Amino acid sequence: MSSLISIVGAGPGDPELLTIKALKRIQEADCILHDALVSDEILNLASPQAERIYVGKIYQDGQNQTDRQEWINQLIIELARKGKKVVRLKSGDPMIFGRGAEEIRFCIENGLNYEAIPGVTSALGAASLHGIPLTERGKNSMVLFGTGHYCEGDFCDLETFVSVLKSGSPVVFFMGLNKLVRLAGRLMEQAISPETKVQILSKVSQTGSSATEGTLGNISQLLETQKPPMPALVIIGKNAERLIK
Repeated sequence: MSSLISIVGAGPGDPELLTIKALKRIQEADCILHDALVSDEILNLASPQAERIYVGKIYQDGQNQTDRQEWINQLIIELARKGKKVVRLKSGDPMIFGRGAEEIRFCIENGLNYEAIPGVTSALGAASLHGIPLTERGKNSMVLFGTGHYCEGDFCDLETFVSVLKSGSPVVFFMGLNKLVRLAGRLMEQAISPETKVQILSKVSQTGSSATEGTLGNISQLLETQKPPMPALVIIGKNAERLIK
């Protein structure tokens, strides 16, 4: 089979943060299956002849995720059978909350020629661009990536979040802005200090990017007054200081 399925991380949005290999695959693609958060600047790097198919999801868009993924898988196999060079373009990195593993397994199960190309995940991009140390000598030696998802009416990994925060290390929340007020309350109920820093980083590396800095104790008021836009990443931790203002 002459086709190639490239599962590509597009990074947080700025085209200059693409890897060289990702850029090559985008420029060579016959078809690009892209997520909602992939920027127009990156899509415009593709050949004018390349077909672009939107396969994304945005918050509360009503899509059934199982049906959506089955549709994407069907597209991949149909294009592969036509000998196409396909780029499955995902924001950030395919293996960080990106369903990359599901699509790699599908390619393996169907004998497709595939590769995975890393991207700068928004957590690392946001930390570097705003000077927020996720690890720092003498302060902390780990960082936790999590989501604001619920399990049985509470945050799925609340005990783990609390343990990591008490150690002095930060927790980075993907898809957590809409639940941040409740999360702050639950953390404070578990004896996490109200003075613990909270960083809200919106549209990382893109036009209109912004940063909102607060604490667990005042974040509710800040959200009401500043209304940071989505998509946004949230970093919580006593050492989560923003060095670059």
